[in-house]
Amino acid sequence: MCKVCFKEIKNGCYHDFLNSGIICYNCLNALNPEFIEFKIDDVDALAIYEYSDFVKDKIYAYKGCGDFELNNIFVGPFINELRALYFNYEIVPVPSHKKGNHVVYMFSCLGLKINDIFYKSNEHKQSDHSYLERKEVGNYIHLKDEKTSLEGKNILLVDDICTTGSTLKACLKMLKELRPKRIKILVVAKRVFTEEEIENMKKSENYEKLEIV
Repeated sequence: MCKVCFKEIKNGCYHDFLNSGIICYNCLNALNPEFIEFKIDDVDALAIYEYSDFVKDKIYAYKGCGDFELNNIFVGPFINELRALYFNYEIVPVPSHKKGNHVVYMFSCLGLKINDIFYKSNEHKQSDHSYLERKEVGNYIHLKDEKTSLEGKNILLVDDICTTGSTLKACLKMLKELRPKRIKILVVAKRVFTEEEIENMKKSENYEKLEIV
């Protein structure tokens, strides 16, 4: 049964066979996987989906409303591809403002080692702040253990949503100081701004400080 629409997943479809009953073809099609490649600073990044209203609703249902059954519908359909792409990587999730990092569970289905090394020193929820205020998130992110060592390892930094990239940039800065061999970024969804939205942002005298990625 599909975890989104609760309809029976028909046997015989190659896609449904790979998903082992996680999500049906119609719901995955509604999520609309795009695999958007981009960069944050000098680090290669990949977003599975564009941040649409449908994706937004399902992520909110999972992390905002506690519908834990949805935890693997975003990454789970592409386990084989992502495991191959990030073979020999270890996951580092961005910190959450909530107790219990929802990002950890979204990516745990990949079966990669997870190093949950960051925490937020207060409940700084990005969606409650303006684009300029989001840049301040780095002031609230810290290492759980100052002796943390990732030296020589391949690290996959993961998050649910990339809007301005401020949280990812703050984590990247600290990760690089731990001297990993390589860093890549994987996010569930990326906000893609329309030309109208960008034009409106340009009207701000602080536009150059937004650093939209």
